[in-house]
Order: sequence, then C-alpha cells, then structure tokens
Amino acid sequence: MLEILFASPKEARTIYTIFRSIRKEFLSELQLINDELIKISPKSWDVSLEQFVIPGMIEFILEYKEHQLMVSMLKEDYYFVEEIEQQQILQIASSIIEGERTDIPNIQGLRHRDEVLKETLWQFLRPNLNFSFSSFQKFRLHQYNARLREYVEVAIEEYKLEQEYQTFIQSLRDYHNEQKSKLEVVSIVHKEGYVVYDADEKRISEDQLKNYVDKSFIHQHTMYVDSNLLAPLVSISPKTILVYTNNSLDGMIQTIQNIFQEKVSIHSLAEFTY
Repeated sequence: MLEILFASPKEARTIYTIFRSIRKEFLSELQLINDELIKISPKSWDVSLEQFVIPGMIEFILEYKEHQLMVSMLKEDYYFVEEIEQQQILQIASSIIEGERTDIPNIQGLRHRDEVLKETLWQFLRPNLNFSFSSFQKFRLHQYNARLREYVEVAIEEYKLEQEYQTFIQSLRDYHNEQKSKLEVVSIVHKEGYVVYDADEKRISEDQLKNYVDKSFIHQHTMYVDSNLLAPLVSISPKTILVYTNNSLDGMIQTIQNIFQEKVSIHSLAEFTY
C-alpha cells in the first residue's frame, strides 16, 4: 500500500485524475480520501511502480508543479518580480527544455528532467509508505531542482542578451530614422559574404562603404556594429534595401530587417540580374 497526503484538495484531485487516466485495473486499486489523501494498493509492486505510480507522479510534477517552482526561483533567488519578465524568461526556459534552442552550448549534455525524477522516485518509494507530497518536494527533489535551476539560469542569460539586442536594434533604428539618406536604393547580394550595389547597379567597394561610416556613432557601438556592412548601411540610411539571398534566416539579414523594417524586401539569388 502507498498513501500520499496533499496540501490542497486541488492538488489531490489533479493527481487523482492523472492516476485514473493511466491506471490499469489489474495493476492497482486507487482511492481519493477526503479530497487530500491518495491511497494506492498495488497488485504487483514493481509493475505498478513502473507503469502507473512513477509515470503519474512525473506527469503531475512536470505539468502542474514545475511552472510554480521556476516562478519561485525567479522571484526569490534572482529577484525577477515583474510578471511580464517572469513569463518571457519562462518562455525561453520552456523552449530550452523542449529542445528548440539547440544553439545554446550551456545545455548540451544535461539529463532530462523526467530521468532525474524517475531515479529519485525509484529510490524513495517503497511498500507501505505514507508521506506528504510537500515534504517529498522539499527534501527529495534536490537533483530535479538543481536541473531546473540550470535551465532557469541559462534562460535568464538568454533573456538578458535578447534585451541587450533589442536595445541595440532600437538605437540603430532611431539613428537611421534621424538621418538623411545618402543613397536612395542599395542592393545586398548574400552568398558566402555580402556584396553591396547602388541604384545604378554598380558594386560599392569595401573602401567606399567605409567612407560612408559615421565614426562618432560607430564609436558608441564598438562592441556590436559590424564595420563591413551594418555600420555603413546604417550610416547611408537608404530608403529602400533589396536583399538577394537563399537564406533569409541569416543573422545579419534578420538584423537588417529588424533595423530597416518595411524598407527591406527579400528576394532569391536567382532574381538578381546585375
């Protein structure tokens, strides 16, 4: 027999519903007592544990407790008290956890949370055990909490970088909007690198591009602005930018779009006829 006491009827009913959805009658008897106690009577302890109890508890923790745990970390340990900041960081953390941010080196090799939880539960659960979930969460989930903390810390770093990037983009956008255009139209051809042409279909050399650069502005952004393309482009402030590329997701192309917005149009390399 296994008895799990929960701090609130909502939690008890939630995990009871989870258990009911995955329970097979031949594995265990299941009861919800007084809206706070889950009683499980396994017919085969090892089978019930692997196919029913542990999967149910993992689902409950990941789906219903994890968000709460990460919010607590953000507020209490990292002092992110604004809800909008918390949500933005949690969105990044979620994309990292789901494997959508493979570009972040800090997370390579981290064990999945469900593996950590499964190992913890196997070590903790035993026949005829009576425990409260809140105590289990406080004293037994150290490895899981450590894994969450790693995801949260990486998400915070990514959030800060994104905030810096947005500030950087806005400063370039503001500068561009205040400038008089030095060229009406430029075309950028992106293959292995970037080649710039003027409205008369003449290639603008690297030396010519550098002559357009506003040195005082670039001096303020030495850590960020690419001096070969982005700095000249912002200094020129063209009214129309035609980009020819087969990779519209290229980082520089996206940065140019973010700065110049509707003034940029994207075309395939096959459309370039100069």
